[in-house]
Amino acid sequence: MARTDLTVRPMPRIGVALGVGLVAANVDGHAFDHTDRRMLLIKNSNGAPATVTVQIPATVEGQDVEDLPVTIPANDSVLLPPFSAVYRQENGKVYIDYAAPAGLTVGVLEQPV
Repeated sequence: MARTDLTVRPMPRIGVALGVGLVAANVDGHAFDHTDRRMLLIKNSNGAPATVTVQIPATVEGQDVEDLPVTIPANDSVLLPPFSAVYRQENGKVYIDYAAPAGLTVGVLEQPV
């Protein structure tokens, strides 16, 4: 398998049901087009915490910037706010990786203008 793109779900002003439209985490990771209005929702249905990594393709004085590890508590969800441009890959996407994808579901929500 290869990294797959996540479908972006527009978020209406009246709100959105957070558990709807999530997809199973892919062992090869996911991607979505970067904008300053897109948020990542991750749900963990496991009985133990899980770690998800958001790649940062930047360097500072020739040194790689560490990727962002995000811990998702057991049987809980985390909504990550929009990502700054530092997370944007050369192809314009944000890359998400999973240490252990079993029991994780994810989705991208886009804030209204």
